[in-house]
Amino acid sequence: MATQVPRYIYPVVAEQGEDGGYGLYFPDFPGTAILAPDIHTAVKDAKDMLINLLLEMEERGEVPPAPSTPAQIEFEDPSDKIVFVDVYMPPYRDEAANKSVTKNCTLPKWLREAADEAGLNYSQILQSGLKEALGLGKQNR
Repeated sequence: MATQVPRYIYPVVAEQGEDGGYGLYFPDFPGTAILAPDIHTAVKDAKDMLINLLLEMEERGEVPPAPSTPAQIEFEDPSDKIVFVDVYMPPYRDEAANKSVTKNCTLPKWLREAADEAGLNYSQILQSGLKEALGLGKQNR
């Protein structure tokens, strides 16, 4: 598995459209494109895109590309600008790790009926049982 870097800073090219809106793309991630009505929204959307790209790459065990330097970036138009997007990953990794996922579970009909009658929360009981079976306490979460 690739080493997880805590912070990434990537350049994004900002192009202002004739309508006043902005188009942004990451030169280091081909196929990325953000269209927004203003630069604030465009940079926010670019940051969200970068976070998702990096989380997906980490999940697949891939190493993100080295960020381009400004001298390496060729502009389509002389009015294009470089904006740097800075992402501190640990909070986003934690959020992704704690994201709930659905897992099917099979149990006898009589047990399901008894649990339903008692008003038990299947998800909570399964999580508690799995944590206990794995030896995970609250401090390990």
